[in-house]
Amino acid sequence: MEQQDRSVPRDGSKEVVAVIEAVIGRAGYGWGVRELGEELGASRSTVNRILGRLVEDRLVSRDAGGAYIVGPRLKVLSASLQEGHPLFFEGAKILARLSQASGATALMAVETGKPEQCFVLASLEPDAPVRYTLPPGTNQPTHAGALGLAILTRRGTSGLPEELKKYTEASIDSKARIENALQSYATIGAVVSIGQHIPDAAGIGVPFTVNDRLFGSLSLSRPRNEFKETDIGPSVEMLSGAARELESLLTGRNDPSSTGAHHFEAESSTLIRRIAALITAFCSEPLAELTLQDLSALWGTRSVATRRLAESARDVGLMIKLDSETWTAGPTLLRWSASLGSDHGLSELVDEDLRALSEQTGETTTLALYDMNTKVVHIGRTMAGARNVRYVLAEGEEIPLNAGAAGKAILAYLPEHVSARISDNERVSAQELGLIRSQGWAASDSERVPDAHGIAAPFFVNGFVRGSVAVTVPNHRVAGTPPTELTRAVVSAAQSLTLLLTVTSPRLPATQDNPGGQGLEIHADFAAAQ
Repeated sequence: MEQQDRSVPRDGSKEVVAVIEAVIGRAGYGWGVRELGEELGASRSTVNRILGRLVEDRLVSRDAGGAYIVGPRLKVLSASLQEGHPLFFEGAKILARLSQASGATALMAVETGKPEQCFVLASLEPDAPVRYTLPPGTNQPTHAGALGLAILTRRGTSGLPEELKKYTEASIDSKARIENALQSYATIGAVVSIGQHIPDAAGIGVPFTVNDRLFGSLSLSRPRNEFKETDIGPSVEMLSGAARELESLLTGRNDPSSTGAHHFEAESSTLIRRIAALITAFCSEPLAELTLQDLSALWGTRSVATRRLAESARDVGLMIKLDSETWTAGPTLLRWSASLGSDHGLSELVDEDLRALSEQTGETTTLALYDMNTKVVHIGRTMAGARNVRYVLAEGEEIPLNAGAAGKAILAYLPEHVSARISDNERVSAQELGLIRSQGWAASDSERVPDAHGIAAPFFVNGFVRGSVAVTVPNHRVAGTPPTELTRAVVSAAQSLTLLLTVTSPRLPATQDNPGGQGLEIHADFAAAQ
């Protein structure tokens, strides 16, 4: 093991992160291997190897033309991080209040780890004909504009170059002038920027602390011609109150007494798998503070290799080092999630698996979704098979739990008090449900669709059954018991979806007895099943 650990290069994380950065940064269309290699200044073989491994872990996918694009797993992780991190889910509420009260664009920024740069984590525009727009994930300079200057009032100017880029005539172009400006800003507890980054924009910003090593800012920005000096005082008071509220939410959710209580099981020794495991850990529990012992368990490494990998992850912003033995999520993960967002359609996440199953079997493939609140199952997605005789089921159609393979595969894995009540009322025997659980799949013959055989297997999200994957086959192609290769294909597809959609907390894994486990807020059709 130690010999294997030494084979991991210190800068390996940098190459992997650069590839992920490039894929995320090119929303809407993908990269070819040669093109991406030229963009990153890396060899084609290196880029091809990294992309291949990222595709295996589904952080990257290939579109119909073969180009490399953001994969469904990265979208799932982004949604989980946004649901669990106060900067996103509480920050959005705070920005909404700020924008409504001021009539300006409310923005939140966080430093990137580079002294001269920050990024927009979230923004909310007013309902106005002229708006100041900065999309989430956008990089901004720290020396020009209210967002960045507010961060510098808290972190200082250490690391800034002596000469700075001028974006407009009003930009501050030297470190010395920045330091003088910060002193003057201290008198009002905020910064005011008029035309320093964008000529026709004006902003007021205040800093906040994410943790001891990471700082952010809140700002109100509007067209320059709408800016009034009389607005400064009320705006500063409003922003300062919002910053204090945000800081209390960040510290209130971080329980130091639980640090070190994590239990991990390393799945692979490859560098990319270790990076994926780290991303998953922090996306499932964004405010976690991991020790070197936690990281060793997560990666399956010994102390020397763990420390080297941790320093490498810090260098690329995946983690921040709080002290000599404790690490937490870094700004790179926050920036990726800000860029990717959380409103991902169901088709973006599941189509790859359903299409593969349909192509493998030639049959119509269906994804059934279970709503825990209403106890209703409906068809969320369907892929028509390639056979001449096939069944096409309408998306959105409600289906019963007690009839058909898709419903029964879910019923068998519901909590006992739910499944017992439904099975008793609808005459589904406990023996039948037990058989489904023992073999891992359900089969039905003409129960819902005449002359059709159904085979379905359940999928789970964070330990809870959330639906099933099914194929519908004309009876003349299935004589009696479904063939082994067909049931295996269905079970494999369901297991693949479980791995894709599950982001369990390393501190408190979700189970049927722990309904407090995290879910995912994704597409409206899918959110109901979380």
